[in-house]
Amino acid sequence: MAINDLKPIIEYARKLHGHMGPYLVLGLGMGSVAKKALDLHDEESTLLTAEVSVPLHPPFSCLLDGVQVSTTCTVGNQRLQFKNAKTIQAIFSSQKDAKTVKIALTKKLREQLEQKKKQNKLDEAFAWELAKLPENQLFVITHSTSNLDGICKRKNGVDEG
Repeated sequence: MAINDLKPIIEYARKLHGHMGPYLVLGLGMGSVAKKALDLHDEESTLLTAEVSVPLHPPFSCLLDGVQVSTTCTVGNQRLQFKNAKTIQAIFSSQKDAKTVKIALTKKLREQLEQKKKQNKLDEAFAWELAKLPENQLFVITHSTSNLDGICKRKNGVDEG
C-alpha cells in the first residue's frame, strides 16, 4: 500500500474507530485495493458493495471499520454485508460493470498476525509496518468478470480460466 496516499485516511479511520491497529489498516487496504481493481473512482463509490467474512469480535472485526472508511460501504447504507467466519476475506462488487474482486489475506500474513497476537503485539507500530507493505505481500486478489464467454478469473494478475 502506498503509505503516503493512505496516511490521511489512516488518521481519519483512527479517529472514527478510536485507535489504530493492524486489522483497521488491513480493512483500509482491502477497500483501497478493491476500488483500484474495479476501476471505481470516489464519485462512483455508491456503485460498490462489500461482503466481508471475519470473526465478529475484536481485534478481527476492526477490519470492518477500515472497509467502511475506505469504500463508503456501510451497514447504514446497506452496501456492507458481513458474516461471522473463521477466515477473513472480502468480496467487492461493482454495479458499474458486474465485476467482482475477492480479497483474502496471504498465508504468510495470517501466520504473522497469529504470531503477533500470541506476543500481544497487535499494536499501532505493527499496523504502520503493514501499511508500508506492498499489497501483494498482504492480499491474495482474485478478479472475476461476467462476460459473454462466461466467467474469466484472474488471481494476482494471472488468468485462470
